[in-house]
Amino acid sequence: MNEKQINIIKEKLDIELSAEQILAFQKWEELFLNYNAHTNLMSKNEVPNLFEKHVYDSLSIVLWKGFEKFKTGGKLMDIGTGGGFPSIILALTFPDLTVIANDSRQKKTKFLELAKENLDLKNLKILYGRAEDFPRENANIVTFRAVGKIKDIFPLVKTHAAQGGYGFFYKAKDVQTEIDEALASYKNLKSPEIVPYSLPVDVETTRNLVIFKL
Repeated sequence: MNEKQINIIKEKLDIELSAEQILAFQKWEELFLNYNAHTNLMSKNEVPNLFEKHVYDSLSIVLWKGFEKFKTGGKLMDIGTGGGFPSIILALTFPDLTVIANDSRQKKTKFLELAKENLDLKNLKILYGRAEDFPRENANIVTFRAVGKIKDIFPLVKTHAAQGGYGFFYKAKDVQTEIDEALASYKNLKSPEIVPYSLPVDVETTRNLVIFKL
């Protein structure tokens, strides 16, 4: 992570990283790029936008005011984490948040294990396998990023979220149809909170955080 990127997350997300965290992010980036060179965690075309479209996007959870009460002592489960977005990024940034990273693809979880060991991420737990096959984690927040339609994956929120917990979906600009489908599919589901934001890139990249409370 370079100085420009450090300033972006400080100015836009009000996150100030310690010197130790900055070094950890730089080590993580080296690990990620080296691993991605031989095992596909991310499309090679996406690598130049690693910070803007993946690291920054993962950290945008802080734009939801409800996150504040969970970042110290809370538990977050990231289902379908892939290369660790947002799981590893959040574990690095918020050491007092317990993060559970789940993916059903072993090549992904092997990288997560490598990162956990090399970065000494004591707050990171890794689950390899289908999320529905694991016992309830009772997470305060269950996150999904680039996984699928809300109505199709919402049952996993109910499987792993604590009572009164949240289903948290990172979504693109046009998300209302997905929200309407989810509301029509699940009885007693209330309309979500929606937090729009933009990525720090030159082209228009409006995205939405969609948060359902159980």
